[in-house]
Amino acid sequence: MLGVDVPLLGVGKLVLIGAGRIILSPPDNGHRYFLTTSSKHELVGSLKSVARTLNIARWLVGMVGLAAMTYVVCQAVRKYKTQYEGQRLLAELRDRRRAANDNAETSSTDAAVCVVCLSQVREVVLLNCGHICLCGECATALPLPKTCPICRRPVDRIIPTYVP
Repeated sequence: MLGVDVPLLGVGKLVLIGAGRIILSPPDNGHRYFLTTSSKHELVGSLKSVARTLNIARWLVGMVGLAAMTYVVCQAVRKYKTQYEGQRLLAELRDRRRAANDNAETSSTDAAVCVVCLSQVREVVLLNCGHICLCGECATALPLPKTCPICRRPVDRIIPTYVP
C-alpha cells in the first residue's frame, strides 16, 4: 500500500483507456517495464550493476569453457601421439623380426613365446603392469580397452623391447 504523495517512477508504455484511466503496460518492442519508488538514477544504477555482474559471469563461463576445451584437445593430442609412437615402434619391431627371420631361423624356448599366439617371440612391454608377454601383432590386436592378458590391468602404453 502506497502512502499519499509518494513519488512513483514508471518506465513503459502509458495507455489512456476510457475517461481518465491510465494504464502502464510493456512497450511494443518487448522491453521490460518498471514501476518503482526509486529515483531514475537509482534504477539506472541497479540495472547497470546487474548488467556488470552478468558480463563478468559471461566472461568467467567463457574462460572456463575455453580452458576445458583446451584441456580436452591437449589430452586428445597427447593420446594420439602416444598411439602413433606405439604403432611406429611396433612396425619397426615387425620389420626387425622379419629381417632376423630372413637371416637365420631363431629357436625360441617355451618361456620366451607369446602367451596369446604361442608362435612368436615376446617383444613388447605392457605398461602399467610391466609384463613382457606378447608379440607385436598380438599387442596391436588386443581388444579395446586394452588389458594385460596376465593380470587384467589396463594397458596405458605398449613399448617394444628386445628380449635376449
